[in-house]
Amino acid sequence: MFFLVAQKCLDQISDLILEEIPKAEYASLLNDYVESEFFLIDGDSLFITCISEEKLQLGQNLHFFYIMERFLLDLTSKGGKYVIVFFKDAEHVYLSHPHLLSLRTTMILHLQNNTDIPIYTEFSNCLEHEWQLFLKDRYPYFLIVSDEGLNKSQTNFINILIIHALSKSINVVLTSGQESDTIRVHEKMSLMKKVWKKENYIRLVLCAVTCSLGLQMYREKFKKKELTLQEATDLIRMYCLSVVFLSHLSLSQRAQVRLINSDWNKEHKSHEFLVLKYLATDKSSWEVDLTHLPDLSDNLLWKNVAHYCEVENDQGLQLDMGKGIQRDYVDLWNIVSEESYFGASFPLRETTRLFLEQKHSLPKDKKTKDLSIAAQMMRMIHVLIGKHQELLQKHHLKKLAKCLQYLGFENLAYTLSTQVILTEKMRKETYMGRPARFQLQCMGHYLFRDERSDPDPRVQHFIPDTWQRELLDVVDNNESALIVAPTSSGKTYASYYCMEKVLRESNEGVVVYVSPTKALVNQVVGTIYNRFTKKLPHGLVVCGVFTRDYRHDTMNCQILVTVPQCLEILLLSPHRQEWVKKIKYVIFDEVHCLGGEIGAEVWEHLLVMIRCPFLALSVTISNPEHLTDWLQSVKRYWQNAESTMEEIPNSFTTARKGTRKAKIQNTKKKSYTVKLVLYGERYNDLEKYVCSLKDDSFIIDHYHPCAALTVSHIENYGIPSDIAFSPRESIQLYDTMVKVWQEWPRVQELDPEEFVYFKNKIIITKADARKYEQELKKELTVWISLGQSEKVTKMETAAQNIFRNVKKKQMIRLLCFNEFIITLMKIFRRVRYQRKGMLQKKLARRGIGYHHASMAYKERQVVEMLFRMGYIRVVTATGSLALGINMPCKSVVFNEDSVFLDALNYRQMSGRAGRRGQDVLGSVFFYDIPLPKVEKLIKSNVPQLKGQFPLSISLILRLMLLAAKADDKLDARAKVLSVLSHSLMTFKQPKIEEMLKIYFIFSLQFLVKEGYLDEEGNPMGFTGLVTHLHYHEPSNFVLVSFLTKGLLHKLCQPIEKGSTVFSEDVMETLVLVLANLFGRKYLPACTTEFKGTFSQSKVFLDDLPEDFAAAVHEYNSKIEKNFGCFLLTTTKLADMEQEYQLPLSRTDFTGKNDDPSELTSHLMNSNKNITAVSPFACLSGMMDEDLFSAVLRTIGVNAKNATLLWLKKYDYAERRMPLNAYALDFYKHGSLIALTRDNWLNEGEAYNLLRDFSLMIKAIEISLGELCDDENDNVVLAFKQLSKGYAARLHPV
Repeated sequence: MFFLVAQKCLDQISDLILEEIPKAEYASLLNDYVESEFFLIDGDSLFITCISEEKLQLGQNLHFFYIMERFLLDLTSKGGKYVIVFFKDAEHVYLSHPHLLSLRTTMILHLQNNTDIPIYTEFSNCLEHEWQLFLKDRYPYFLIVSDEGLNKSQTNFINILIIHALSKSINVVLTSGQESDTIRVHEKMSLMKKVWKKENYIRLVLCAVTCSLGLQMYREKFKKKELTLQEATDLIRMYCLSVVFLSHLSLSQRAQVRLINSDWNKEHKSHEFLVLKYLATDKSSWEVDLTHLPDLSDNLLWKNVAHYCEVENDQGLQLDMGKGIQRDYVDLWNIVSEESYFGASFPLRETTRLFLEQKHSLPKDKKTKDLSIAAQMMRMIHVLIGKHQELLQKHHLKKLAKCLQYLGFENLAYTLSTQVILTEKMRKETYMGRPARFQLQCMGHYLFRDERSDPDPRVQHFIPDTWQRELLDVVDNNESALIVAPTSSGKTYASYYCMEKVLRESNEGVVVYVSPTKALVNQVVGTIYNRFTKKLPHGLVVCGVFTRDYRHDTMNCQILVTVPQCLEILLLSPHRQEWVKKIKYVIFDEVHCLGGEIGAEVWEHLLVMIRCPFLALSVTISNPEHLTDWLQSVKRYWQNAESTMEEIPNSFTTARKGTRKAKIQNTKKKSYTVKLVLYGERYNDLEKYVCSLKDDSFIIDHYHPCAALTVSHIENYGIPSDIAFSPRESIQLYDTMVKVWQEWPRVQELDPEEFVYFKNKIIITKADARKYEQELKKELTVWISLGQSEKVTKMETAAQNIFRNVKKKQMIRLLCFNEFIITLMKIFRRVRYQRKGMLQKKLARRGIGYHHASMAYKERQVVEMLFRMGYIRVVTATGSLALGINMPCKSVVFNEDSVFLDALNYRQMSGRAGRRGQDVLGSVFFYDIPLPKVEKLIKSNVPQLKGQFPLSISLILRLMLLAAKADDKLDARAKVLSVLSHSLMTFKQPKIEEMLKIYFIFSLQFLVKEGYLDEEGNPMGFTGLVTHLHYHEPSNFVLVSFLTKGLLHKLCQPIEKGSTVFSEDVMETLVLVLANLFGRKYLPACTTEFKGTFSQSKVFLDDLPEDFAAAVHEYNSKIEKNFGCFLLTTTKLADMEQEYQLPLSRTDFTGKNDDPSELTSHLMNSNKNITAVSPFACLSGMMDEDLFSAVLRTIGVNAKNATLLWLKKYDYAERRMPLNAYALDFYKHGSLIALTRDNWLNEGEAYNLLRDFSLMIKAIEISLGELCDDENDNVVLAFKQLSKGYAARLHPV
């Protein structure tokens, strides 16, 4: 019976996982997270993934280790910080497979002895207590795990591991996903533990189980125990008695219970939730009376019992509890204590531990010092002396000195005047502490910043800082710059100054603003319209927009705001080169997108193709010097290229220099310098807080930045440069250091009153406080070097507890909306026709808004406008606000953990807290995020910018099109060569550069063979269609093959001869074909085992019709042959010494070749072609014909760079991964709700996918219309009908 119940439970877990996995999101693992986050790898999942490799032959152990180490090397080379865990209980799965058990054991020993990876083998399973402590202490960012085992038992074991990880809010990454993608399951579930069924009343059952679990946990060995086992037993006895009282006291009696003016001195954790959750999911096996669910316990009654035992009983008061209460209490305690294992039921207390503490309240007649008033007084003294000292006369100074003396700062008062004397009584009543400490603690946010007082004639509305003037000088000198500065620091102002300069100089010059997102495009456009007005000749405008789905005044504006992909289209368009030459400046906002996995190469192309100067802005870059060197090398290339072009007669540059206008414009020498501007100071302080629920209260605890640091982190990486302390946090750190090391040699020197920059100073500045902070940070590293690591650890632990009990502050200002009804109504008109417009209006009237990427443009715009104007005070948002959106606020709250909350996004969002000019302090709150994750966010570095594979066949075709069709051949040739020779990935990497040259040659060969280029390199055939759909390589080439083979013409037959209308069957088949090409969203293989039913959607996309599939196979064969030749050619670049070493452990297997014997010659096959395949893979019989699976790893390229379109994709277990049929399903039923219900898509994701699919159909329609001379061609007409029909279905959504 137990087995059947357990198996049913395991089946339910499996079904739940099958249901939730398809809802997971894909996210970059190798490029976005591993460098800054610690994560776990389940060792058996790693074993399963590697042993299931298709080409691995059983028994070829060395090949297995090669596969395993390549997997781990991919993580390690990206800076991954991970550990591998092998559970003891997992061994039982392999008992029937001794060879696998032996290989698993060998794998563990190899990893332990031959690599530096931490390997944990001491845990039995994921349910044991030690594992819980490990997770609590380390809190991994995610767990890499398989979704299927070698057999049913192992699959169940893995499912329990997944469920347990999710119950601990740990993200789960499945090894069966895309090569460099991760899957995160959103759902969080609770782990069920052992429960006892002894009573049939819910109140007593709950008490018995929770108390028993509590005692069991205290019986275990805890590293950190707040209570001893005996003390915990006392507390639980009193709790049990209070629960028994509930059954014997009427409500009228309980209403008269005494009010105890005491609180629990520690939070007492309960396991009630676990038990209740279990009851909710398994009601049938519990005969429990649930009547008293609302009255499970009474905290006040419990405190009364504790007060009686701690205070009154100790004072001699002895009261009889009654026979009935005593009997029920003894019965309950026997259940809880496992028949007296934890002691007898009486006495109630055996220890002297006090669990209650008296509430401290000040007498009503006693006045407390209001330090805020004193701080405001000192602030006014700062203002008068610091900014108006020349106006102060002797009697003014005397009054100020008296104020200082009243505050108790006599030494400061005497520096102003010695004539004022306070009585001893006044000193006693007014003393506020020592002056330096008072200024840092109580008015640190108001300390004078290092601001200049001299205006800059180039700026009208504010006085720029020194570093901002440097940016203005860069623009004035036509130089380029990489600018790295915090959010809201003022770096964007240089962008608008650059725009103003271009507008002022002429009516022809253009400045391009490149934004990473369309949301930021809309905001920048609005700002430009508000800032700039200019009278221009007819047909010209100040600002234009170009995005994929919207364009306005693109070619006739002076300021173009666009996204990277669209600017790349313009730069590579042969017919837009005259416009390109008008560009005077390009501004790249959020240039760190250059390091992403998707779209990063487009940023590279732009940076290497532009000839004009640029400004590249970023919040944070790990390796700015490396990026600057690369950009400077690009500028040197253009300097040489332009110098060469000027020497060639009849070139565009030479001709241009001959015109009078050009001479005027070229009077200023062109600059090719790239400057690096680093500014790390925030204008406002930023303090962090951790929010939590304690009993029935919402607690906000201050989080000191030092709490995130560890000795090992400081030793290995130092203290991160962007970890800053507010002045009062510096004082807290000093006090903690003094407490930890009382014999500290520099205790006197770094005392705030004795510190050289503070001593006897009336005005301590922000710069002074920053120097003090730097000295304290330096001292921490000195402590470690002096062998005081233990004290640093104690100090870091103490830092987690300082500055508790934060007072309620005005984190969000309130606002009455009655005065702004007219303005609001005007703004609300923008969303009156939007689907959720009414909801937005209701929330906005209450000062609330929400913001995410799937909202309509007008909906997002309304929220942004109302928030900046102050009408909306609280906005709940996703990462849509992370990149550049100008929505500064007073406080930022990170609510719940997410796989997308990484070091970069944390810096982007937290930097928005604290508005310059409005707030002196920004606040960051963490709610429902584990402390280890908070620590990692604060101290982790963002990933370095390393560049991605820069070339594709479509890009090379676009470059050849530019070189052939552009009017200025020399300029076009220079652009093409710049793209080909200046990849960030190849910078200072000559072998990779050589590999890309070979890739270019073979791509040209393919394009010539397929009829896209003639032998002279001139574009021909369907080049226009392929380049128009370059987003979708390789599907763009496959679509052309369908056209050339006549498959689309065969499909697109009208209803009747002479008609221009096509049947729904034709349209649905056409959508099926296009979905297999352009709507490729894979589902995990396990979804095919899902037992649920779908209401409207088919969900799994059907295969292509046979003739179309045959065409794809033919295309793939051509690519395999061409790309295979490329791989064979690049083998000369391989480092063969490394190829004979295991990738991670570097274990060398080169060995020595003995003299050949007859037997060895007989055993070896000298005819095998193995020049391009890893020698480890050859052990499993692989040859050059299999090089797509095992190409030499050191050549810098692999099969993923081949433009193959696999019709069927399989995971590591050889299970087919189906395609999601969302595009075809929507065409059939037109319901977005059905997609969210059946196709495992959320609403926003579904809409974005459908919109992209619709735009793709429109692009094909336009391209075919341009290519085909016959406007009545059936394929052209069919796509026109499909484009119109699909858009009509999508429009109501």
